Amino acid sequence: MLLVDTHGVPVRSVHRSRFLLSMSGRYGHALYADRPAAKLGDPPRTVGVDATAWEVLDVVAVGDRDRTSDDVAVVDRYGRCVGVVRLADLVRALAESRVEEAASLNPLTRLPGSDAITGEVDRRIADGRTFALSWLDVDHFKQVNDGAGFAAGDELIRSVGRALRHAASGSTHVGHIGGDDFLVLADPDGLDPVAASVLDAPWSAGGNPVSLSLATVVCTPGSVMDHRQAAAWLAPLKKAAKSIGGASWVLGRAGVNGHEVRRGAGASATPAGYGVAEPGRN
Repeated sequence: MLLVDTHGVPVRSVHRSRFLLSMSGRYGHALYADRPAAKLGDPPRTVGVDATAWEVLDVVAVGDRDRTSDDVAVVDRYGRCVGVVRLADLVRALAESRVEEAASLNPLTRLPGSDAITGEVDRRIADGRTFALSWLDVDHFKQVNDGAGFAAGDELIRSVGRALRHAASGSTHVGHIGGDDFLVLADPDGLDPVAASVLDAPWSAGGNPVSLSLATVVCTPGSVMDHRQAAAWLAPLKKAAKSIGGASWVLGRAGVNGHEVRRGAGASATPAGYGVAEPGRN
């Protein structure tokens, strides 16, 4: 139970078990029954309304071990209590989330699937954030499998996945949506390290050189309504990247015609005004 002041700001936290132990002990009733409840409380543990589940656990982990089961108060920017997080519920939810996440991982690369990436895309759209969504795949992957064998093809995919994972940092998310297709969600200024990690590396399968194609669409606030629209703007960019021989990178902007070739034949030395052809138009 949380005790709050007249403004709704938590002042003490009364833990059920410790309260009952104090009251049921020898002379406990005589000592505490007529005293303020705050005397049997502890300083409250609080988190802001935007705190993540892991941040709540960090708060719980700090301090005395006998308080690790205490609930945590959620407060607004004025310090007023707006809710309580029960530790048992939090741990259960995190465990369920981990199970769902593990079930959605691609068994070959152990990277999350498309649902994780598209869900994050929708969150960034809702938050009004600018983001870059990229689609990466191996050129002529069927020929790679046919010529070098599926084992060599699988190892190539695993290697590409590892390179993407190692290059991803901060708010960059990498997903493997099946076969030789990968999705990368990043802030626009985080694109170059990811692109370099896969496009500058010498890839091969069965002793034969292999190239990769990367297509990116930059989405600014209001340019797309959801991940489906972002994917629709990305699709023609992927086609443009695949039409370029060798390692390639094509970049465009949602809602703007045209695109910029950043790697491959016709690559510009400096970024031009870039965008993408509107889906459904030539």
